[in-house]
Amino acid sequence: MDRKRRKKKIGRPNRIIYYLGFGILLLYFRLFVGTKFRFDRSGLSELKSGPALIISPHISGIDHISVGWACRKYLPTFVLSEHLFAKPYLKFILTKLGHVIPKKMFYPDAGTIMGIMRAKNEGNAIVLFPEGRMNAVAHTYPITQGTAELVKRLNIPVYCVKATGAALADPKWYKGFRKGLVTVETSKILSEEEISSLEISEIDKILSEAVFHDDEISASGRRYPAKDTVKGLDGVLYKCPECGEEFNLRAESCKVKCLSCGFETELSDSYRFSSGKFDTINGWFYWQIDCLDEDLVFDEDIQIGAVGKDGKMDLEAGRGHVRLDKEKLTVTGEVFGEEIDYSSELTVLGGTPYTPNKEFDIYCKGKLLYIQPPNKKSVVKYVTFIDKICAEKRGVRLY
Repeated sequence: MDRKRRKKKIGRPNRIIYYLGFGILLLYFRLFVGTKFRFDRSGLSELKSGPALIISPHISGIDHISVGWACRKYLPTFVLSEHLFAKPYLKFILTKLGHVIPKKMFYPDAGTIMGIMRAKNEGNAIVLFPEGRMNAVAHTYPITQGTAELVKRLNIPVYCVKATGAALADPKWYKGFRKGLVTVETSKILSEEEISSLEISEIDKILSEAVFHDDEISASGRRYPAKDTVKGLDGVLYKCPECGEEFNLRAESCKVKCLSCGFETELSDSYRFSSGKFDTINGWFYWQIDCLDEDLVFDEDIQIGAVGKDGKMDLEAGRGHVRLDKEKLTVTGEVFGEEIDYSSELTVLGGTPYTPNKEFDIYCKGKLLYIQPPNKKSVVKYVTFIDKICAEKRGVRLY
């Protein structure tokens, strides 16, 4: 019985390993990339001891560094996506050294809630990215359904850590990092007394306002130099704002060009376009979503990735067929020789994580699958279509 209890204990990272790990990362970014982090921890001054929930926007791959170092004093327990565990070496670091809580994104996961409750009972500070996934542009998603209910159930103080410039120093669509400034601010959002007195809808509004972040506005005027400022951007921007042609844009040599009509614009290292209808990537990206026809139907053969017996993601695990309309997402096929039959109403699905120009994720009977359309640039269109339909049915705005 005692052994079982010990296995279920969340625990905390070793302070020396924690400080050393994050310290090395910060030193690497400063010396070899040129990314500088500045921290204001004054908003955490009331966080002395006992359990707390720390929320943060998630629009950059370096958000974990920002939050982790800002909260280093508390050795926080991170709630992280299970897809990170598809790399065995990273799984070891996260579970054995980091003591993180894994989460299946946009999939009912009682184990995650139990882990969070155990972390609370152990007096841990818990880090949660309430959007449930990382956006491909420098702008937050709406927080996921159920977040406010979780906060109400936990009834512990809530703090926020927000990094300005992180999404510009490390854009999701760009391979690599950029030099520039990342400023990290902290604040207290809710006390236990406030949580007890507020309705779920009121908590949801407070959390949404706290997490909302547009990095292009907040970091306006800052420079983030790169040899090619647009490399990979055509995996996110797919529709020409001049002629409307799709999947015929090319991003290279700091310029985005339409091969159909010849439209061309240059992106500066301060993230502003030199010409065209849109000054920013965010503006162009959300215009694409506005243009999506709600009666659109996606219907094509796909390649499917899955985690093999060796614990690694195999991008060629199987093949199948995907169909998506405004009501439902359906995937059928075969993975590792076994038939799969997945179907989810979009209102239940809620959204899906993705990697631009590569794949989007679903969970079929609890197993992570990577859906890979033949035209990899269409991944962003699949995902934003789902986002648009789900946002409208929830009555929330994407931007």
